[in-house]
Amino acid sequence: MKPFSRLQRQIFAMVTSLAFVTIALISLCIAMILYSQGVQNAESVLRNKNRFISTQILGYVEPLRTALLFASSHDVGIDHSRFNDDETRQKILGVFEILQNAIPNINYIFAGYEDGSLLINNYTPPDDFNAVNRPWYQVAIERHPDISDGLPYQEIISKEWMVSFGKTLVDSENNIIGVMSIDASMNAIVDALTTRDEQYPTIYHYVLNNEGHVLIHPDETLPDTLHYQVMSLLTETSDTSGKLHYQDGNHRRMAYFTKVEALGWIIVTEVDIRDIRRPILDIIFSTLTLVILGSLLTTWMMSFVLSRYLITPLQKLRRRVQEIVEGKDESRYIFPNNEIGMISEAIETLTEKALIVKNKELNEKNVLLKTLSHTDQLTSIANRRKMMEVLHTEIAQYKRYQLPFSALMFDIDYFKRINDTHGHEVGDQVLVQLAQVVTSTLRETDTLGRWGGEEFLLICPQTDIHNAKVIADKIFKAIQAHDFPCQLKVSISLGLSEFTDIHSLESLLIEIDKKMYKAKQAGRNRIQVH
Repeated sequence: MKPFSRLQRQIFAMVTSLAFVTIALISLCIAMILYSQGVQNAESVLRNKNRFISTQILGYVEPLRTALLFASSHDVGIDHSRFNDDETRQKILGVFEILQNAIPNINYIFAGYEDGSLLINNYTPPDDFNAVNRPWYQVAIERHPDISDGLPYQEIISKEWMVSFGKTLVDSENNIIGVMSIDASMNAIVDALTTRDEQYPTIYHYVLNNEGHVLIHPDETLPDTLHYQVMSLLTETSDTSGKLHYQDGNHRRMAYFTKVEALGWIIVTEVDIRDIRRPILDIIFSTLTLVILGSLLTTWMMSFVLSRYLITPLQKLRRRVQEIVEGKDESRYIFPNNEIGMISEAIETLTEKALIVKNKELNEKNVLLKTLSHTDQLTSIANRRKMMEVLHTEIAQYKRYQLPFSALMFDIDYFKRINDTHGHEVGDQVLVQLAQVVTSTLRETDTLGRWGGEEFLLICPQTDIHNAKVIADKIFKAIQAHDFPCQLKVSISLGLSEFTDIHSLESLLIEIDKKMYKAKQAGRNRIQVH
């Protein structure tokens, strides 16, 4: 075995030294990144779960609140001030029955009146019953004219979780005459709150009211208690949602909250910090172990390969490159003082003489080809392919950011007559000049393209239908004012639409095409908006 040369020993020493420094820095960065990503992932999981629960709760109770608003309003056609009238009572009970059949979550819907009476289907209250004294009645009075906050409770016999909402009833002079209330099952919401997460087993959800009292909690001993830690932090922020950190005895917890203003609820999702750190530290330890061992092994192997097998080939490569650059064909073996440096100079010389020039020519041809592929050869405006790309881009922008845009399609009236009477050369001139006239009226962000034959398509970003109509009017005025060849009076028929949630690419094109032909059928030389 040949002894290592000085350069080989230098390479080994330098590579090993750099490897230790690099591994230390990389390990530190990896640890920081993994920890940060782990915490961010946990925060994201916590946030998403909290938002899912909040959305599920709101979606569950919103139909109940809507039903209550509808049933208690004058729009339903019932005068609740005549609640003692048998016909009126039957109408009210009929509305109750319809709503219970329409919304399966409703367990009870009933109304109490100022005389203490109760109106409810399939139930007769006891003789000493007084609706005015009931909590749901009093809470609704306090919240007048709004719907009372959702009040969860457990039914005494079945232990089923329920939620109650109340809304005051008023007469024609807006005087309170009673309260209508809906009680609904909350089993689905409670099941969602108690669902465990496999990745973070200590995650759980609970519900507070605006005073910090626990309404629903997996621990059945905690409802009706005050959550001091969370409430003390919530009083310091006006945000409707956010992240919290607090100490609960010996446990450090991270939580995410969402305030559901419509219900007067605060949905809290929390997890023990140790539950987050444990998998992160395990991942960091295993990752760093693999990185350190792999890096050292790879570094030593690379050092050996570089020292043993690359120095001689590099010398030969340098000689051959130099021969090509100088136009020589010598086989004499040369030992350079700095192989990498001399090879770099030789490659640079070759690149300057050939590669750079070829790449520049290729780039210029690519740019030209791209331009030609997107440009109509006659009018020099965008072609149909380019317009389809613009449409796809604008639709993507709308779906992501809700940025409006409008599309205008028009063609030249009686264009065939122009070709037949004056020839295709004059027809081509009309197309070219029309494109120039329309382009001169547009904004920099608008895109005009030739859709086919004498048809043109215009895309106007961030433009609603009213502003699109203004642009169309400018186009009409510019065309009317222009002197076309052979003193032709050129006019267009134009249809326009604004892209909305109901549209797709195909439906938008069909709609503006129909509007354009509707403009033609109505006499041409006009704008069709509807």
